[in-house]
Amino acid sequence: MDVVNTSFQRMNNLKILLFSFFGLLQFVNAQDYPLEYFRSPLDIPIFLAGNFGEIRSNHFHAGLDMKTESVEGKNIYAVADGYVSRIKISHGGYGKALYITHPNGYTSVYAHLQSFNGEIGEYVNHAQYKKESYEIELFPSKTGLLVKKGELVALSGNSGGSGGPHLHFELRETETEIPVNPLLFGFEIKDDIKPTIKKLGVYPVKEMGTANNSGAPKLLELTGNKGLYKLNNTLSLSGKIAFGLEVQDKLNGSSNRCGVYSIELLIDSQEVYCHEMDKIGFHETRYINSHVHFYDWKKNSSRIQRSYVQPNNKLDVYNCKKNAFTYDFKDEKKHLIQYIVTDSYGNASTLSFVANSSEFKDTMAYVKTHSEHTDFSNFQSLLFKSNKRNDFKTEDFKISLPANILYDDFVFDYHLTEPKGRAITPIHKAHNIYEPLHSYMTMSIKIDSLPEALQDKALIVALDEENKFLAAEGGTYNEGWITVKTRSFGPYTVMIDTIAPLIKPYNIVKGRDMTSRGKLQVTVSDELSGLKTYRGTIDGKWILMEYDYKLNLLTYFFDDSKLDKGKSHKLNITASDKQGNNSEYSIDFIW
Repeated sequence: MDVVNTSFQRMNNLKILLFSFFGLLQFVNAQDYPLEYFRSPLDIPIFLAGNFGEIRSNHFHAGLDMKTESVEGKNIYAVADGYVSRIKISHGGYGKALYITHPNGYTSVYAHLQSFNGEIGEYVNHAQYKKESYEIELFPSKTGLLVKKGELVALSGNSGGSGGPHLHFELRETETEIPVNPLLFGFEIKDDIKPTIKKLGVYPVKEMGTANNSGAPKLLELTGNKGLYKLNNTLSLSGKIAFGLEVQDKLNGSSNRCGVYSIELLIDSQEVYCHEMDKIGFHETRYINSHVHFYDWKKNSSRIQRSYVQPNNKLDVYNCKKNAFTYDFKDEKKHLIQYIVTDSYGNASTLSFVANSSEFKDTMAYVKTHSEHTDFSNFQSLLFKSNKRNDFKTEDFKISLPANILYDDFVFDYHLTEPKGRAITPIHKAHNIYEPLHSYMTMSIKIDSLPEALQDKALIVALDEENKFLAAEGGTYNEGWITVKTRSFGPYTVMIDTIAPLIKPYNIVKGRDMTSRGKLQVTVSDELSGLKTYRGTIDGKWILMEYDYKLNLLTYFFDDSKLDKGKSHKLNITASDKQGNNSEYSIDFIW
């Protein structure tokens, strides 16, 4: 029977399948996760700015981003009885973070906090002054800081890598430290909105398949609403084809774009791919660079999730048996292709379309591999194997890649261009930014005739596609070579950093009476290698200064238990960058 004539019947069968699937899902969740054990960490309604498994840069989002009405200082409560097992304060990342271990086998995490409450705050402050460091990591004993369900433990903030005031909340398996999707635990969050299916990615395998008589990848716009989506035109496919899907979800009361719980692909009613976002370990989160189609992500900001698993993708979310790399269209028939996309609350959307299949014959549909290069004078290429160590070297450039840091085999390109701006070596284009690395490769660049006084000031920097400064990578100089470990391909060169960090007053003026102010602030910035250390003292005694790297801002909150009032005081700030350049700033004030 013709596929097109039976598509309506198959969609009805699909609806029955979906009903059964979600009934089973709710049953499994009820069996595996305690649905009423944890309370909300907030005393305001929960609205999400981000959810578990959402696609982020180089990682999956490990928890829920709960809105705090766009302000800091909201009360944060322990979600269940337990003890404080870890406290970590860092300039980036989670900022001020609190970990509470519970007797049911889970640990709750509260991140980007403004401050810790009561005994917890006193414990942290004492440890910071003892170590003379803002950044600190503490592991209290099981009996040291006990908390009860509903106890006030912190205030919400915007610390660390946060892009605005909110609470980042996680639930982790205590034994494994693997984050689990908190939406599976029955928090009171309303969601009756079906996911949006935005784009379909169609990827012919190079020289083995075509789509609409072309070997080029395609990002196809879709039409539809209310959970039903379709292609406007029939696809003609031949040979080996891979698919991908760009999706997003929204929850009630929020305009933020969130991730989905599962994606399933069926071809002629047979499941060929699926994944579910139940839990993702930090040891595997970088596999996101294989889970998404990395080129489309970098080139077009399209977060296409692959509907196939690359050979070296070890992410443990792929739950069906097949998860084939490609599907071979060769039988001169029509095929019904269906996607089922669901969120954590069982809201489902579908995409259905028909593809015409034919045997692959046309190898002329492909553009040559290196057509983008116009200058071949300094061009080299080499096949890199994903399951083996790969090395590439010239007389003044070399890289070494351990085995299994590539997700698939590919042809590595190298191109040398003239130095620009502050570069003291030629620009070494180690492939391009569109091929991801799972972990670190070793890169070395040769430097000719570098004076000894500048050898520890040299560093490797990454450039963008226009050869403009992107990021400082650092490096170590040894016998004419500077070496660094990096996790990205692209253009690299060497620069010299002899400029010390810049320290400037922010809310303080020489001789100013600061008695009416609750804090003093200075800015500290570095123009190339980046800030490494800073230290603040008042009258020669170390003070706790919080560093907000997003604003280059150092803040000291006045504490009358540590500073005498009604007197003149001297503030002293020292700072060093990563290349050993040092600066100092002093100013007198009254408090």
